[in-house]
Amino acid sequence: MYDTVLVATDGSSDAGAALAHAVELAASAGATLQAVSVVETRTAYDNAIIDPEEVRKNLRADAREALERARTVAEDAGVECHTSLEEGPPPDRILAVAEQKGADAVVVGATGRSGFKRLVLGSTAERLLESAPVPVIVIGGKQAAGAD
Repeated sequence: MYDTVLVATDGSSDAGAALAHAVELAASAGATLQAVSVVETRTAYDNAIIDPEEVRKNLRADAREALERARTVAEDAGVECHTSLEEGPPPDRILAVAEQKGADAVVVGATGRSGFKRLVLGSTAERLLESAPVPVIVIGGKQAAGAD
């Protein structure tokens, strides 16, 4: 049923729960895991005193760390894992990677880290549910609380 399971991660609690679920799903199906982390190119800091490029640099580092964690969790479970760091609008990039990699399902956390990122990923989950041509599994709430 599933050959490739895509999981979107940003390192948040909900993303950690989504990762755990995606790894379990991939392991039970004998599927490959495709982990993607998206750096939003337009941030809430673009018009602030903080240097937007410095913010993006830090977001890229966070994304690389989240992807490395995904790879480690997957490989520890015996699941083959490929990673992709993308930049742009998260829903668009997640859908593009899902199509490029032939994902049979997308697993995503209900919300992101906090503040702006929570708003962005929350709307990402909603957009994926509306637009994805494959099943979307949204993990949050009590599932995320158990992931920490």
